[in-house]
Amino acid sequence: MLFPSAPQTAAEAPGTTETVDASARPRKRSLLRGRTSAQPRPPRSTVAASAVTTSAGLAVLVAAGTLMHQTVLVPPLAATTAIVTATPDSPLAQPRQVLGGHMLSCLVCFAALALGFHGPWGAVVACGVACALVLVLRAAHPPALATAVMIMLTDPSPGRFVPLLAAGAVLLVVVQMVSARLRREIYPVSWW
Repeated sequence: MLFPSAPQTAAEAPGTTETVDASARPRKRSLLRGRTSAQPRPPRSTVAASAVTTSAGLAVLVAAGTLMHQTVLVPPLAATTAIVTATPDSPLAQPRQVLGGHMLSCLVCFAALALGFHGPWGAVVACGVACALVLVLRAAHPPALATAVMIMLTDPSPGRFVPLLAAGAVLLVVVQMVSARLRREIYPVSWW
């Protein structure tokens, strides 16, 4: 065997006198071996609440878009919904990251477009700059980089796109806030 598993007791570890408690070690799930994971599954109530809140958040975006005759449900906001509803305690799910990440990516991309960067190679440059900016300003939110790609590939009108994206991000934060209050949970964990 190329990589033998670690011994579980002193008897299995030649030359050692200490024992290793096998239950204290984290267990990892292997797709090939079917081992169990160290990360426990969330309770069913949490899974159900996340699923319902995700659907509610996306429905709010669709309803807002229908009322405004605009597309508000865009792929980056769908990814944001998943992060905010499934991992509301995560730093990536907090309002500063959600709103700041998307708005900073917009700023970078519209500046890149104004400087003449377009298409896939423009997206490469804009994503790199946006990634650095959101990290430096502590507003990291991975779906915001998808926003950057979308802007660079579609070249939308900033006057229409930015308000719709901002409204969508705010609506998703509000939906999660309402859901958390209904379940007597705390969201957001931090505002700034």
